[in-house]
Amino acid sequence: MCSSIACVKTGVMPDAAGVYLIKGAGDKILYVGKAKNLKKRVSSYFRRGVYGKTFHLMSAAKKIEYIITPSENQAEVLEEKLIKLIMPKYNVIMRDDKNYPYVSLTTEKYPRLEFSRGRRTSNCFGPYPDAGALRISMRNIKRIFGLPLCTRQQYSGIKKTGQPERCLYFEIEKCSAPCCGRISVGEYRGRVKNAVSFLQGGRASVLKKLRADMKNAAAKHNYERALRLKNSIEAFENIARGVGVAEIDGSKYLFEPSRAADELQTILELRKKPLVIDGLDISHTQGSFPAASAVRFKNGRPDKSGYRKYSVRFKGIDDCAMLREVVRRRYKDYSADLILVDGGAGQVSSVAGALSEMGRDIEALGLAKREELIYREKGAPVKLFRDSPALRLLMYIRDESHRFARAFHLLRRRKQFLSAGFPNPDTLRGVRPDKVGRADPDRHRD
Repeated sequence: MCSSIACVKTGVMPDAAGVYLIKGAGDKILYVGKAKNLKKRVSSYFRRGVYGKTFHLMSAAKKIEYIITPSENQAEVLEEKLIKLIMPKYNVIMRDDKNYPYVSLTTEKYPRLEFSRGRRTSNCFGPYPDAGALRISMRNIKRIFGLPLCTRQQYSGIKKTGQPERCLYFEIEKCSAPCCGRISVGEYRGRVKNAVSFLQGGRASVLKKLRADMKNAAAKHNYERALRLKNSIEAFENIARGVGVAEIDGSKYLFEPSRAADELQTILELRKKPLVIDGLDISHTQGSFPAASAVRFKNGRPDKSGYRKYSVRFKGIDDCAMLREVVRRRYKDYSADLILVDGGAGQVSSVAGALSEMGRDIEALGLAKREELIYREKGAPVKLFRDSPALRLLMYIRDESHRFARAFHLLRRRKQFLSAGFPNPDTLRGVRPDKVGRADPDRHRD
């Protein structure tokens, strides 16, 4: 395993046909591609001046793995199989970006960066695969470059009054109030130029400027600003750190769904072959804005028609009680061969108990994180080898249900805060609306 970008430039990538997998945090596969020449193709991702989708992809990249194939045609076949199996976000976005989020630069006297679905202006950056992550990134960029943090409606409202003091951000974030002309057009557009340069991939020049500003702030004994700039520099440098390269066995990502179902039935002693599997998960923030997901897999593949999300009615911090509620609501109308829950013995027992009360003959399993232990209604937990098709399938379903539940939870939370007139909680990390300015770790119970 090599640990820096130099790997690509010093011959670690072979001059051969194959498939490459770009991976992010937690070994999550972000993109799958094929190449006639792996070394040349992968090296192109590290050239200067990349922007848009490629810039965002490589900002999230932590590692590149590759699989050598005998020919370019076989690389194309393997690429197609891997994409269908894994469905990486960036493969989808590279093919159809109509409804994905963008960053748009408005054409006003004081241009602003705005989140948009699709291209709204001639100056657009994107598309990006994760709307939530993009909003957080946009807020960080705005803070660093001193751009307005408020929404379009808030900006317009303060602009009409001409009183920036009525804006929360002016008070607590020290916004320069371009809405009321409190900053010169020239100085403001200089800030916008730096932000745009960063979005276009010009990280080096931006980091150079931030370092200079940090030194100046320290020289003037403005240590609070110097520390803030130091943290910003470290965050941006973290994006640009090296990407490891390694050769892998292509079979690691491929499994035969029928074989996975057979293995599940045999090893876990299930009553029937699980061709239809539902995945359930709960997501909330200390009991607030509880949300649940139900995802459906048929023959080892996601069946989006069976996906459902639930606003949980239970009040309190009890995942098991929430699961029982979701089971009662979903399985009035649905059935499945197997239910997989994200959790251990307690969660499995809750699901099985609710099903028994309803008279539904559906078996339940739990898959715990980290150790990846499989919990059954009866008997000791089972640990399968990492290359087990059965385990790969269960992990796929578990991760999908977790993603779907968390996305709905964040949506509920965001809507509630915005409707109450408070900043987006997903961008004000650790800040409670009732205690603005005080740290309060944002812990999710997922």
